Amino acid sequence: MRVVFFIGSVGIILSLISYIYYRQNFAFARTLPFALIYLMLAANTAVSRLLGENTPALILKLSSWFAGLWIAFIYYSTLLAIIHLLLWLSSKFTSLHLPSAKLAAVGTVFILTFISWGAYRAFHPVVRTEQITIDKLPKGQQTKIVLLSDIHLGRILGRDYAEQLADRINEQKPDLVLIAGDILDERIAYVTQEDSLAPFKKISAPLGIWAAYGNHDYLDRPAVWRQMLNVNNINVLQDESHYIGNIKLTGLNDYSRRRDNKMLMQLSSYNANYYSILLDHQPRRIQPASEAGYDLYLAGHTHTGQLFPNRLVTQNIYPLDYGRKEFGSLTAITSNGYGFWGPPVRTELAPEIIVINLQSNQ
Repeated sequence: MRVVFFIGSVGIILSLISYIYYRQNFAFARTLPFALIYLMLAANTAVSRLLGENTPALILKLSSWFAGLWIAFIYYSTLLAIIHLLLWLSSKFTSLHLPSAKLAAVGTVFILTFISWGAYRAFHPVVRTEQITIDKLPKGQQTKIVLLSDIHLGRILGRDYAEQLADRINEQKPDLVLIAGDILDERIAYVTQEDSLAPFKKISAPLGIWAAYGNHDYLDRPAVWRQMLNVNNINVLQDESHYIGNIKLTGLNDYSRRRDNKMLMQLSSYNANYYSILLDHQPRRIQPASEAGYDLYLAGHTHTGQLFPNRLVTQNIYPLDYGRKEFGSLTAITSNGYGFWGPPVRTELAPEIIVINLQSNQ
């Protein structure tokens, strides 16, 4: 409920700012029909979160789509209002003539175009490839890993989305599939309604599918969720390690559940004897992982802010909000995610599947 309250409060504030801005600049925005349509769209952002689990899937999806797109619209509308205000203030101290109506019109068209492009981009992931040469694998051994994060199965992203994901993974012919958290978006019922996990059963990966929990995976009966994942061939590691030949795979509980490094250190035994991979949803424990002797650190969570220019925030929160970087002898890779949270829009970096090719240097 706290999340709903927070989103609702922010939504109300941004909706009011945007409404005042459009009323100020467009005559049609001062009409009753506009006010009613605006109010309905704004109210839907709260109503969408409160719809019961027995609501028909089509209604849930439509309500969620409108709510998500509305959030993106009022977010960018608020930014436009701020930019417009700053330009207006500047014009008071300079000879600059500000054509307010034209600026508002151009800005609004740009917002609608930008969001449309972002919505298209959100459903067209890219494949990023990373090559890692190591000396802890036997001579000639190669292992292809597909890394995913932030799938966010739920009201918008359901069975069809999971089917496409499974097909894209199989196209890469992986040996091992790793998921760095947030398979679930919010409620298990939305996943069971469409049986959205079923496509994972058809993924072909000889070394299995392994996942760590993200913060969203705890939102609804995490023990039940783990059982559902296991039934659908997804093995979950919660402060646990699993050995696959010369590879030691460790998954941590999410940082939101435990912020110290006790389990990271405790599970670091035998790191020197294996190529040690650490799955950690939020990329916050990279340096401790390096000091504990892990070789490869895999994370997600950041979405690189999802909506431009929010990456300015994620770059300053995390030691690696996206991409690949070496920390001593540790290679860290952070994915910006395959799915999305909230708005079905990606105006920062495109969603992705990461293919990691491990190759012996012997």
